[in-house]
Amino acid sequence: MVPDKSEKKLVQQILSGDQAAFRRFYESQQRAVARVGWYFLGDDEEVSDILQETFIRALEHLPTFRFECSLATWLNHIAANLCRRALEKRKKTVPVEKEYFDPLVSKEQESPYPPEALKYLREEMEALEGRDKDLLRMREIDGLAYEAIAGKLRIPMGSVTSGIHRARKKVIDRVRDRLAKAPREEATS
Repeated sequence: MVPDKSEKKLVQQILSGDQAAFRRFYESQQRAVARVGWYFLGDDEEVSDILQETFIRALEHLPTFRFECSLATWLNHIAANLCRRALEKRKKTVPVEKEYFDPLVSKEQESPYPPEALKYLREEMEALEGRDKDLLRMREIDGLAYEAIAGKLRIPMGSVTSGIHRARKKVIDRVRDRLAKAPREEATS
């Protein structure tokens, strides 16, 4: 690829400390980078973090940019790689934050969850029906990314994110209800 002279000039200006050049660069590319973030993550807060991190990485590595592709393509690759890392981190987390069950774990308590909470969580996830069950299984058990779920189910990304949120909330609310009733059930037994 023959380097675009305007891109070379822009890179030189940015590297020389021209803040207006960096602002032009940022403003011309931020929407495309945000679209990459939305495609992978679908969450405003995470997309904002990816956008910021993408430009930080780009600035760090701009002196070694070889003009083998356009700046826009290069930024999209950086953003996509950051999104993939974020998705990998998500897979390694528990599907429900411990704060939902017990925000103050005592030193004597072995687990941040009450012993029956994980049992209830599994039971309530199994009790889900229809699309709620499919969405939660694909995300939390199969570990699929949001865009993969959207592709498999042939539904829009927004439907995936809202559906997963709704299914998680349903499960969490049911588990909370069962946990709240558990001591009373034992007392009456």
